[in-house]
Amino acid sequence: MKTDLKHITPVINLPAPIPVLTPLAEQGLDLVSAIATPPLPRTFPRPMKRTTTWIYSLALGGCCYMQQPGKMLMLKRGDMLVINPDCLRGYTLPKGKRFYRIYWTWRFPPLIPFIKPEKEQYLLIKVPEKAIGRLQYLHATCRKIFHCIDQFTPFKLHNIRMEIELLLAQNHIAPDQTGTPAVQFDLAQRWMEEHIAMRDAVGVLCNYLAISPATLNRLFHQRLKISPQAYFQNLKMKCAQTWLQSGISVKAAAYQLGYKHPNNFSFAYKRHMGAVPSERVKAIRK
Repeated sequence: MKTDLKHITPVINLPAPIPVLTPLAEQGLDLVSAIATPPLPRTFPRPMKRTTTWIYSLALGGCCYMQQPGKMLMLKRGDMLVINPDCLRGYTLPKGKRFYRIYWTWRFPPLIPFIKPEKEQYLLIKVPEKAIGRLQYLHATCRKIFHCIDQFTPFKLHNIRMEIELLLAQNHIAPDQTGTPAVQFDLAQRWMEEHIAMRDAVGVLCNYLAISPATLNRLFHQRLKISPQAYFQNLKMKCAQTWLQSGISVKAAAYQLGYKHPNNFSFAYKRHMGAVPSERVKAIRK
């Protein structure tokens, strides 16, 4: 007798667990393991303990309680934990329940300081359904990388971890990507300062903040009466002026600001400052 598969819908679709591989430790990779498995009820309760690695844990379904001295935290779908190795915690399940999660264990602290918990602490970030799907995809990608380790593996893992942390930071600072205009404007300014060499800055910035170009324009016009493009260009020229005064060459300044050719930089600098950068250099040397 054949079973009608159309009527069978799994609650949680998780791949089989992958054990921690010894060669990974020998190669000194940042990622120690990427595990996806529903724990059996008999594995609970788990006594409180500390670890030697940083853990990123995403709840996918069911319910679980994380215990700490004097308090208890209920974890449900969409709860993402970033746990400091020194954080003392244990876990327990409600009677007759299961808990589904995926998690990463990393050797080193978070790359982005916004999501780094203090010593002996953890950070709880609520992520929306769209982010859950992306995190599951990145987790599956990590697992695939484990099967084929080569000279590019550290770079692949670094990029994946950076994307994970950007997603978490975004939802931590501006939950569900609907942060207040003040927070979004502050993030936009900070991002521009840290990506001064970016060419298509406004487009990338809109993707980072998860807002439209019209919303970004409105943020800057309401506060500074200029467009984000103009603000970013002013920022570039201020950096150029500082660098030229410190003795850096025109060519080096151009490349550090993301210009493909020094002539393009000279033209932009003259239009903004009223003089070509070489004249600025001569004036400084005098």
